[in-house]
Amino acid sequence: VTVIIYRIRLHPLSKYPGPYLARFTDWYSVYHCALGDRHIDFYRLHQRYGPIVRYGPHRISINTNTALRDVYHVRANVQRSTLFNVFSHFFKVSTVLTTISRKVHVSKRRIMTEALNATTMKGTEEVTLENIRFFCDRMLDASPEKSREWSSGRNMTLWCGWLLTDISGDAIFHKSWNMLRSTENRDIFHILGEGAGGLVMVGHMPDILKLKIDRILFRKATEGTYKYQKVAAEQSDWRLQQAENIKDPDIFGSLMNTKDPETGRSLTREELIGEAGFLIIAGSDTTASAVTATIFYLLHYPQCLEIARKEVDQHFPNIEDIRSGESLTACKYLYACITEAMRLCPSVGGITPREVMDGGIVIDNQEFPAGTELGVPHYALQHMEEYFPQPFSYVPTRWLLASQHEDGVPLEEWKLANSAFAAFGVGRTQCIGKVQAYSRAMTIIARLLRLFDMRLDPDSSIGEGNPVLGEGRHRKNEFQTWDQFTSRHDGPMVQFRPR
Repeated sequence: VTVIIYRIRLHPLSKYPGPYLARFTDWYSVYHCALGDRHIDFYRLHQRYGPIVRYGPHRISINTNTALRDVYHVRANVQRSTLFNVFSHFFKVSTVLTTISRKVHVSKRRIMTEALNATTMKGTEEVTLENIRFFCDRMLDASPEKSREWSSGRNMTLWCGWLLTDISGDAIFHKSWNMLRSTENRDIFHILGEGAGGLVMVGHMPDILKLKIDRILFRKATEGTYKYQKVAAEQSDWRLQQAENIKDPDIFGSLMNTKDPETGRSLTREELIGEAGFLIIAGSDTTASAVTATIFYLLHYPQCLEIARKEVDQHFPNIEDIRSGESLTACKYLYACITEAMRLCPSVGGITPREVMDGGIVIDNQEFPAGTELGVPHYALQHMEEYFPQPFSYVPTRWLLASQHEDGVPLEEWKLANSAFAAFGVGRTQCIGKVQAYSRAMTIIARLLRLFDMRLDPDSSIGEGNPVLGEGRHRKNEFQTWDQFTSRHDGPMVQFRPR
């Protein structure tokens, strides 16, 4: 009772508004993690309470572009939240994504940057294209008599997920899970998402693990997390055993052979497994969400689809020319289409928290003491009308300058939008694979546009908003996601026919 009274009345953060339950317990966050609506809840909270919201006893969400810049700045007096310690409970070590120590993070990031060099990534391009070709072939029904008709509906969440997970298996380990070709390993696709969701849920209240009640309250999420770790370990151990036999470049092999250029340290087996677990999610789940969301929005905004198609046709007379390079980079409108889809549907819709260190920090003229967890909610920020006029509409041209496109925007408006965009993170923890993710997404979508006519399955509305789905999910033209740190979703159902 004393603790509750202190947190409500006397705590240094008691002056900040927020839901009553969240003032004295983190069960509020655990509850919304379990529901999968944490991203929507942050949007609701900021609409109700303003730019600064207390969403836990020691947790503050700030929904401004200045906070995005200052909280995650390289020199900000913060470190990763202890929430990320939960990763080590399952993987035994921290990773470049989860380590709290700045010194350790810098060393791990140097190794990752060295390993993910241009030569390694270029060496994985052909196997990536092989998977994309097979994926495109599977968009049509097999029987020759139906080859010119509309195909049956394809669930793009599943197909894009299988594609990107296969690509990740090949690119990271030189061993695909063959999800596109076989049903045998397709459960892994769901395990990855459930594992990430389990990590973030118990991370908000580590006592759930200490008391061993996670298997009672959140059995499916906990089992998913252990399965996720097992997948990473089995794939990593197989690759370690094949070290002498595999000569072609892949990411895991590069990680095995890379040393920190300053200390000479290389990664241990446990660290390799941990980084592999992170890379599987980063290389498959997040990119698959971006591709799926882009397809959803292009089909709900057909005028945008036609502009993107004309651009692809102009730059690629030959389908096999669609690969990373100058011509793909020149598809500015397609790039903008993917960026706008990630604005509306960020792969990480909630918060990546940072803990204030000794000495405190000032954000938006507010002083926060040591121990406070701060963060910026991606979905909520990227739907702020202050930064994005018509925030729930799909407007790719907001990412193009007037000098690039007839419907482009002035420089100041473009800068403002970029200042509030966090799909790949910012600061020292910005995604290392951003360029590769865009390249893969653009290659997949460009090939689909070049090869096929596409339409939404008239007998399905999967993926669309509907009031029956709950508060904040009523917009028909908004792709629906469930926040499990990364985004879980279903649909859309899409039909294809050859052009």
